[in-house]
Amino acid sequence: MELFQRKCPVCHSADITYHSPSTTKNHGSRVMDTCAPCPACFSATKNTLMEGVKTPVSVIWQVLQARTEGRGFQAAARTFEKAKKTILAGERTCVALHRGLFLSAVVHKF
Repeated sequence: MELFQRKCPVCHSADITYHSPSTTKNHGSRVMDTCAPCPACFSATKNTLMEGVKTPVSVIWQVLQARTEGRGFQAAARTFEKAKKTILAGERTCVALHRGLFLSAVVHKF
């Protein structure tokens, strides 16, 4: 499907091949890909919301879920042992997606 096909972030070519495994600092290994037409080497998270995020997605989801269920900001920071700046960054990212996620939820509901 065209929507989910990965493309090169530099030249937008779909001709992507496996390059090498890469070990991350906190979350194990992942696959690095390379573009055939250009010399770009990149991971699956390049140009996505998860680019540069060091906190595991599961922890981000737990914190956001607790916040939407009414847990206070400082209580969430203490409970999940995350810095306030980290929680704010996650919330700002989700606020930026709010309209798209809402529209997607409405479309899939009906």
